[in-house]
Amino acid sequence: MPLIETANQQVKKLRGFHLYHFWLSSCSQRVRVVLAEKHQAWESHEINLERQVHATEEYQTIHPDGLVPALVHDGQVIIESIDIIDYLDQTFPQPSLRPSSSEGQAMMHRWMRKADGAQHSIKTLTHEFLFKPHRMSPDVLEKFVATHHNKELTDFMKVWSSDAGFAKSEIDDELKLQHDCFVELDQAIEGSDWLVEDMFSLADIAWIPNVHRLDLMMYPLDRHPNLKAWYERFQTRPSYADGIKSFEIPDALAHFREYSVQCAREGTGVAAFGPLAA
Repeated sequence: MPLIETANQQVKKLRGFHLYHFWLSSCSQRVRVVLAEKHQAWESHEINLERQVHATEEYQTIHPDGLVPALVHDGQVIIESIDIIDYLDQTFPQPSLRPSSSEGQAMMHRWMRKADGAQHSIKTLTHEFLFKPHRMSPDVLEKFVATHHNKELTDFMKVWSSDAGFAKSEIDDELKLQHDCFVELDQAIEGSDWLVEDMFSLADIAWIPNVHRLDLMMYPLDRHPNLKAWYERFQTRPSYADGIKSFEIPDALAHFREYSVQCAREGTGVAAFGPLAA
């Protein structure tokens, strides 16, 4: 469990739940969905990634990697979304979001780790297929690199903001990773409503934001009918409205849709890469 000893004395004084998050962050979405499923009240602290709030010294005293989300529970900081949602389910066991059997729990954690391992891929594809029109200008990038202490992230932004951008081979590989995961998910859900022991669990919540993100890119979910039906089932749960939908910005979604349609028309959308192009 990645518990952080924060240097921020004000954060140590916070009582209850405080979530530092961003509306579009898939990792933030996981945590908000679990909080909604648990009917837990929490105080929102928006970390606007577009305005580089995560690069401020203040926020980096809360989360040393300058990432979202960060959950504060009675002054204790917890990072890494997979660990946060596991913490929440263990701390508030009802309603349960984990199977009762040890075998089911092991399978749930396997799916959670797999979803977590796909985060770099999600980040790369998001910046390529949704954010590309808004690459950082040289002066904005210079400021970001100077103020953000996470070298892995600043190196990523340098490549994304460059004229060359990501290599086609890299996009092919990242899209293949997602496609192969979706094939595996589709097979696992066949004949069931949910991923593990036919109950809605942390395994489903770990994957839902990833599928949601690819859906924004106009990934053809019809290729995975069981997965598509699973995703549609989740959208009927109140936690979808409370944890994801209510935070979305309609203008931004419309812009993503417009850009995805344009890319599809030009042959540069997701369907032109990796296994989807075959």
